[in-house]
Amino acid sequence: MPLTTASDAVPKHYETILFHKNGPVATLTFNRPEKRNALTIQVFLEFLDALQRVEDDNEIRVMVLAGAGPAFCAGRDFAEAKTADAASAARYLKLNAEGKDRLRRLSKPVVCRVHGPASGGGCVIATECSDITIASTSARFSIREVQAGSVPGMPLFALGRARALGMVLTGDWISGEQAAQWGLVYKTVADDQLEATVAHYAEHLAAQPMQSMAYTKKAMCYLLDMAGHTLTEQYIAECRRLVQQAPDRGEALQSFLDKTRR
Repeated sequence: MPLTTASDAVPKHYETILFHKNGPVATLTFNRPEKRNALTIQVFLEFLDALQRVEDDNEIRVMVLAGAGPAFCAGRDFAEAKTADAASAARYLKLNAEGKDRLRRLSKPVVCRVHGPASGGGCVIATECSDITIASTSARFSIREVQAGSVPGMPLFALGRARALGMVLTGDWISGEQAAQWGLVYKTVADDQLEATVAHYAEHLAAQPMQSMAYTKKAMCYLLDMAGHTLTEQYIAECRRLVQQAPDRGEALQSFLDKTRR
């Protein structure tokens, strides 16, 4: 199914994401480039709305997920987290979990286009929640919640214990090429080939039988559920709630923010 049809972008007012529909392909773009597309309550509210639009639109067969500006997604906006009261913190955690779960369980395939940094929740969205992730050689991945005094997601099922714990405890950055070698992403390509490669896979998937893809994704989600993925996410959410009440949480978060601003 060709992607060269006339653009039929669907107008709707979003403040933190862009939604564009071109034939059978919908593109959702995190659109806070000045904040490296950091995640907030507002981002997840709009993200969930856009995912529902993709699910409900029978003309859409594939979704592409991307980030505007020099980064894919920096994970949680810790500036918002620093000022959040208990209710706001709980709301963010709930929307965060719902957004990632809805993306993972979307009936239509998701091709994720990653350039630049994908850290924290942005790394999880790219490597655990999307279906086919294409990264550029300039892409890099990290999980840095521990350094910010929080508890990271422990999905990274494909990595095994040593690599997963090494990544989340150290906060080390993983290059795009290393991410492909470790199985975090499907493929890494040169920066100037990223757009064309993503378009190729979107076109290829748009031509596949929709029900076959949908039930294949359902089976994969079932496998993860049986492996304890959902229960683990629920347990991590409770750990995060407890850690946020720790006496040194504010100090750790401020130290992290100070370091990232240097």
